Amino acid sequence: MNKNITTMMSMNRLNDFLQIIGVLGLIASLIFVGLELRQSHKIALAKTQQERNNAIRQLIMNSTLSGIDWQSTTIENKVDYDFTMKEIARRNSYHDAWFLYENDFFQYSQGLITDEVWQAKVRAFEYWYNLCDMRELYHVRSRWMPTKMIELINTFPDKCN
Repeated sequence: MNKNITTMMSMNRLNDFLQIIGVLGLIASLIFVGLELRQSHKIALAKTQQERNNAIRQLIMNSTLSGIDWQSTTIENKVDYDFTMKEIARRNSYHDAWFLYENDFFQYSQGLITDEVWQAKVRAFEYWYNLCDMRELYHVRSRWMPTKMIELINTFPDKCN
């Protein structure tokens, strides 16, 4: 009978051990699913941001093709302005670039751009920021940029002063 009790205690310990392993496996599975959901959420946010960005950039491109200054008509609500087609194209391209960079900033903040690519983007930000004859357009556009992006841009040397 003593041997049966020992065998039953061993079986109970084995059963307890297997239950613990099962619970740990379940917890690990739930953590994995949670991480996958988190990543899927980030990707969905990035896709939504990209789609909004593409719509605005398409509007800017259509404005350029139509000879319409995007800032004048969309931001300032002006229909009378005196820009040549080249000036309109350049101004619109400037805004288009900032929308692209804003999207890149968001993608990087979500961990979807490598550090190497990000460093190249930061150099581009600095280049566009230091186009001195376009600086006023940056100031207008920056009102709608994320605060963290503006903080990054504010670290650049100002070659326009």
